[in-house]
Amino acid sequence: MIQTEKKERQPYALPKMKMNGIVQGAGGDYASVEVDGVGRIIGDVRAASHARMNGVITVEGSVSAFELAMDGKMKVEGGLRAGSARLDGMMKVGGPIVADSFKMSGMLTAEGNVEAEQLDIRGVVSLRGMVNAGSVEIGLSHRASEVEEIGGESVTVKRLKGSGWSWLWKWAVPQSDPVLTTALIEGDIVLLEHTHADIVRGRRVTIGKGCRIGRVEYREELNVHPGAIVRKEEKTGG
Repeated sequence: MIQTEKKERQPYALPKMKMNGIVQGAGGDYASVEVDGVGRIIGDVRAASHARMNGVITVEGSVSAFELAMDGKMKVEGGLRAGSARLDGMMKVGGPIVADSFKMSGMLTAEGNVEAEQLDIRGVVSLRGMVNAGSVEIGLSHRASEVEEIGGESVTVKRLKGSGWSWLWKWAVPQSDPVLTTALIEGDIVLLEHTHADIVRGRRVTIGKGCRIGRVEYREELNVHPGAIVRKEEKTGG
C-alpha cells in the first residue's frame, strides 16, 4: 500500500477589489474594497476588512464593511452596515443604516431606520425612518433637515457656525434656514437648538434658541431659552 502525505486544506482567501478611473464592478464577498473614480458596482458588496470609496459611486445593492470610508458622492440602493463609518460628501441610502460608529460631514438621505452606538452627523439630514442610537449629535448647516423620530441616551442638536462643504451647498443644495424638524425626540439627556418638534421627552432637557416644541415631558430638570417656544411643559414621575 502506498501511503501519501495528508495535506491540510487551506482556507479560502477572499479576493480584493481595487478599481480606478471609470469603473464598473461586480458585487460579492471581498477581503477589502478600494474604489477611486466614477462608476458603479452591480450587486451587494461585503468587505471583510475595509471599504474605501472616493469619487462618484453607485452601488446597485447593499454595502457591508468592518470599516467604511467615503469621500465624494455615493448612492447605495440597498442598506448599509458597518462597524465604523466615516463619510464626507453626499450619500443616499435606499434602506436601513446599521453601524457601531457613524460619522458624516455633508448631506445624508436615507429611506430606512438608522441604528448606531454613536451617531455624529454634520450638515444636512433627510431621514424617512427613525434614529436609535446611544449618542446622537446633529450639527445643522445651510438648510433644513428632517428626521421622523430620534431616540438615544443623549441627544444633541445644534447649529454649526461653519462647514468644510460650503462649496457643495452653493451649487447642489439651495440654502434655507438650518432647522431640524421631527415628530419625537426622546432621551436621557436632551440638548436642542433650532429644532421644531411635536414632543420632546427626557430626564434632563434643555430647549435652546430657535426651538419650537409642542410638548416637553421631563423627569428631573427643564431649561428653556427665553427665545424658544414651548407650548406645554409636563413634569413626569419615575
